[in-house]
Amino acid sequence: MKGSTDAVNSNETSGNGVIGFWNKQSSRGKLGIGIGGICCIGLILIIAISAFMAPDATTTTTNLNNTPTSPSTPSTDTSTNSSGTSVTAGQEQAAKMAQSYLNTMAFSRSGLIKQLKYEGFTQQEAEYGVDQTNADWNAQAAKMAQSYLDSQSFSRSGLIEQLEFEGFTRQQAEYGVQATGL
Repeated sequence: MKGSTDAVNSNETSGNGVIGFWNKQSSRGKLGIGIGGICCIGLILIIAISAFMAPDATTTTTNLNNTPTSPSTPSTDTSTNSSGTSVTAGQEQAAKMAQSYLNTMAFSRSGLIKQLKYEGFTQQEAEYGVDQTNADWNAQAAKMAQSYLDSQSFSRSGLIEQLEFEGFTRQQAEYGVQATGL
């Protein structure tokens, strides 16, 4: 047994394995790995929480006529918002999820719509939800730009291009990069 322990210890101290990898990273690299891990865990938690909150798609309900209704039938439950227009339950949920995402990470408007559509919302629900956040997209661009600079190196033009790739307009991307001081 002593021989196998020595082999493990020599791998760790000689730069092989996880500990060797970790020891070779700069403090900025370790910070980037840590931030990336925290973001991944946060996203997993958001997805898990939303999965628990979603209705079970395998159940059916019965109305007063004892006629089963399909779980895929879109909800027609509506409420009214402060401007007096009717809002579906899907739109309400999309607005809550959009705000939840913006509370944890930066998004462009189009990127957040894509994320909500990935979560199962329709285009209309996703757009409604995103618009209800009243997000400052310039501030979101600045937040994302800073997040990138905290973990990686970019030129000014490279960071602008990256933000445009993420869905920000050219003006939003330039604002975001300028806000970082780059």
